[in-house]
Amino acid sequence: MWIAYARTVIGQLLAHPDQVGAPLPTDVVETFESYLDQWEDLAGRGPEFLWVTEVEPERVEFLGKAFLTIADGLARAAEARGYPISPPEGDPFYQALVQGFLDALAQEGRSRLEFSEQLRDDWPGLKPE
Repeated sequence: MWIAYARTVIGQLLAHPDQVGAPLPTDVVETFESYLDQWEDLAGRGPEFLWVTEVEPERVEFLGKAFLTIADGLARAAEARGYPISPPEGDPFYQALVQGFLDALAQEGRSRLEFSEQLRDDWPGLKPE
């Protein structure tokens, strides 16, 4: 459910880039779409899956900032309209995705640990572990 929702969000952001303040860079969109393809393939095999990938820490931080920008924009819009940020059925995946990203970022040294802790406090819709 969350993957389908995320594809819709990307499509809307491509059509209306002002929703996040500026157009998303093409390489960010391509990376997000690639991840969605991988997750959809894995999710089609069963209700749970483990996804592992290797990404340079600088790239993870860059993609994380783009993801946070999108999540912040969606959270503000959802709050203004009085509805959830994303479909509740997709919440377990969203929680696992964001927690996994922040946990991986925290493993990349002290400055990224501090950055991940700050993000963990501010990430829209993130529930405490």
